[in-house]
Amino acid sequence: MDSDKMRRGIIPGIIAGYVFLAFIGASMVPMMDAEGNMSMEMNNGMLEMVGGMISADAFVGFILHVIISAVIGALYTGLFADRVDLGNPLMNIAVGGLIYGLIWWIIGGNIIMPAVAGGDVLSLNFQDPSLFGHVIFGHVLAFLVVLRDRAFGMTDE
Repeated sequence: MDSDKMRRGIIPGIIAGYVFLAFIGASMVPMMDAEGNMSMEMNNGMLEMVGGMISADAFVGFILHVIISAVIGALYTGLFADRVDLGNPLMNIAVGGLIYGLIWWIIGGNIIMPAVAGGDVLSLNFQDPSLFGHVIFGHVLAFLVVLRDRAFGMTDE
């Protein structure tokens, strides 16, 4: 595993993680209590589940999700991206992003999360927004890596 290649995936992973959260409707909403004090509140149960993996709230779940996205992005560039070479960057994005998103939907959403939260492992729901969110994550990640590599001349071509 090449650490330089892995570092190249951290920022694209974080950005793709934010797109994932936006897709599933996770956001921080400013709230005002009766005394006029402002606070930020998370409005999505997924972040509460992520935070719940370490007995924390939704805000910590958000931070954890960002960290996980960075790690998954690093793993993409360190282990996966070189193995997807279909001869065309658009095909690499379409096919590689799809496969990588599906891998993490199975590993993260259907194995790790249910195992930690006490749910049913591998209860694959093909209408789950998480499935589409992970596929979008994979595509955005692959696109950003290809775009960045071409912009900075990091390709072998």
